[in-house]
Amino acid sequence: MSVIKHGDQRVAVFIDTQNLYHSAKNLYNSKVNFGAIMDMVVGKRKLIRALAYVITTEAGDETNFFDALTKIGIETKTKDLQVFYGGAKKADWDVGLAVDAIRLAPKVDTIVLATGDGDFVPLVTFLKEHFGVQVEVISFGRSSSTKLREACEDFIDMCDHPEKFLIGYRTHRSAKKGKVTAKKTNVKEYSDEDLGIFTGEDK
Repeated sequence: MSVIKHGDQRVAVFIDTQNLYHSAKNLYNSKVNFGAIMDMVVGKRKLIRALAYVITTEAGDETNFFDALTKIGIETKTKDLQVFYGGAKKADWDVGLAVDAIRLAPKVDTIVLATGDGDFVPLVTFLKEHFGVQVEVISFGRSSSTKLREACEDFIDMCDHPEKFLIGYRTHRSAKKGKVTAKKTNVKEYSDEDLGIFTGEDK
């Protein structure tokens, strides 16, 4: 992959909150540090806009979560969780995220997708071919689409350094081998209540 990152680049970030939440929960039984993600993908570049796509729970208790995202410069777009007869549930922001990315593409140099969902491969291809933007992806590699990783110019695998991207995560190592437990990340963390209440499903 050939990727260029410099201070004059205009960046837009699109966060598939559902995808990251479930990946962190299933892989590490932990919660995502969205502030660390923003620090990593933006760096010294110019952030034009950051959007997180959220499915509201039936309890409707996401206020603290929204406030925490706003504090780190992330706008939220919400959609109600659909509950069908018989208990089936549906939560999907894929089309909305794709439309926003295409709409903002002419105004930026780089688009960052925070997701591992392979359904976004056509979006990555379209953005590169029609707008010439650089498309980067950040996600948990162990639960990410191989085709998505291949389609983008740069892939940041959060599984390489989970202590940076998960709240309260520790790397446990054997004391017999003279190794110690990894220290907490220095990136600002928010409480579980602020950044971990969102599920998009019943708790």
